[in-house]
Amino acid sequence: MHHFINRYTVTGDVEEFRRLLGMLSAYMREQPGFAAHRLYRSARDERTFVEIAEWTDPEAHRAALAGEGFQGPVAELRKLATADPSPFELLSTHSRS
Repeated sequence: MHHFINRYTVTGDVEEFRRLLGMLSAYMREQPGFAAHRLYRSARDERTFVEIAEWTDPEAHRAALAGEGFQGPVAELRKLATADPSPFELLSTHSRS
């Protein structure tokens, strides 16, 4: 599983940011290899968001990033927020059974 984590700091309109991120999420859900997406907003700063995306493999994720359904909205999103994206490797998981 490929885990991609992105931290956003919104400098523009928060509602427009969320609308554009929703468009991106809808596009990504339709792409081969997509597994899951979660969006979090900081409880301390309403302009800070973290998204976690799970893909079957890095290649599927890269292919989705190259599509026009991603490129158009992400160009607009960059006008509203700064991003700190990075792939991550899952080292452990714990849950209560």
